[in-house]
Amino acid sequence: MQKALYFMPDISGFTKFVNNTELEHSIHIISELLELLIDNNSLALELVEIEGDALFMFTSKTPSYAALLNQTTTMLEQFHKHTKNYETKRICNCGSCRTTTNLELKFIVHYGELAFIKVKTFIKPYGREVIKIHRLLKNKVPVNEYVLFTNDTYELYKNEIDKTWVKSSEMYDLLDISYFYKNLESIQKKVQLEFKNNTIYTTEKSIPTLEIERTIDFNIQDIYAFISELKYRHLWDKEIKKLEFDENKINRIGTEHNCVLNIGNLKFETITDSSSNDFMYGESTKDLRFTKNFSYFIKLHKIEENRTNVKVSLFLELTTIGSFINVTIFKKISKAWNTKLNQLELALKNKNQLQN
Repeated sequence: MQKALYFMPDISGFTKFVNNTELEHSIHIISELLELLIDNNSLALELVEIEGDALFMFTSKTPSYAALLNQTTTMLEQFHKHTKNYETKRICNCGSCRTTTNLELKFIVHYGELAFIKVKTFIKPYGREVIKIHRLLKNKVPVNEYVLFTNDTYELYKNEIDKTWVKSSEMYDLLDISYFYKNLESIQKKVQLEFKNNTIYTTEKSIPTLEIERTIDFNIQDIYAFISELKYRHLWDKEIKKLEFDENKINRIGTEHNCVLNIGNLKFETITDSSSNDFMYGESTKDLRFTKNFSYFIKLHKIEENRTNVKVSLFLELTTIGSFINVTIFKKISKAWNTKLNQLELALKNKNQLQN
C-alpha cells in the first residue's frame, strides 16, 4: 500500500488567544501566520485542510531528513520574524495584537499508510494514520516549540537522527505511542528583526502647521477604534466616496489605503509618532493637491473614563504654488477636519445602532 509523510504545523496558544482576546483581530493574525506557513512550504506538501490553528499536510514523496528539518526551521524563523515585526508595527493595543509575540509553533510528523475517503467531490487522507497524528497534537512534551517524529518517522530517518532528539511516549485509548522530539526553542532566540525606519515618523522636533483640539465625551478605546479601524472611516469622513483597503489585514504602520474622492484619489500610508506615550494614530500622503507631503496625527488623552481630549496635528509641506495660496488651503483643511470631528462624535453616539 502507498505510504505518505503527514506533516502538521500547529500554532500553540491559539485557544487562549481566541477565548481571552478580541476575536476579529485574532482571526486576522492567525490567518496571516497560516498563510506564511503555506508560503514557506518548500517540500511542496499537499494541503488537506486548515484546522483552526493548524495545517494538515502530506506528501507521498518522502523528503530527505535535511530537507524536512530545513522546512521546520524556515517556517519557525519566518513565523517569529512575522510576529516580532508585527509587534514593532502594530498600532492597536487590544489583547490580540499585544500578545501576538506570545504565540509559538510546533510540528508533528508521522509516516504511515495513505488511504483516502471520498465524499461527493471531496477527497482527502483518511484512516488510523490520520487519527494518530491528530492525537499527538495533545501531548506532554515539556517544551513549547519542537518537532515531533512518531516512531514510524524515526525509523525512516534513524541513521541521521542525533543525540539532540529525546525519546518519549504517550498513552492514547490504552495504546502506547512512542515518539521522538527535538527542542526548537533556540530558533526564536536567534531571530533577528529587520527594522524599517522609513515607516516611523516622529513629531518630537516638528511644529504642526495646524492644530485642532476638543474634548469628546466618550471612552478613549472607542474613539481610537473608530479612527484607526479603516472599516469605520466612512462613518466620520464624509469626503470619502469609497475606501479601498485589504479587509483581511489589520491596519498597522506601513498599511496603505486609497481614498476615492469626487475629484480624484488620495493614497495614504499609516504612520506613528515614536515620541508619544498616548494613544496616537497618523497617516501621510504625497497626493494632496498643492502639497509635497501631508501628514496628520490624532492624539487621544484620557481625562475621565468617558471623557477624552482629542488633538489633531496637521503637517503640510506646500509646493511653490501652494505657498502663494496657503491661507486658503489652511482654512479649507481646518474646516474639513472640524467637520470630521463633528461626524466622529455623531458616529460614536450612534455606534450601537450602526454596529447592530
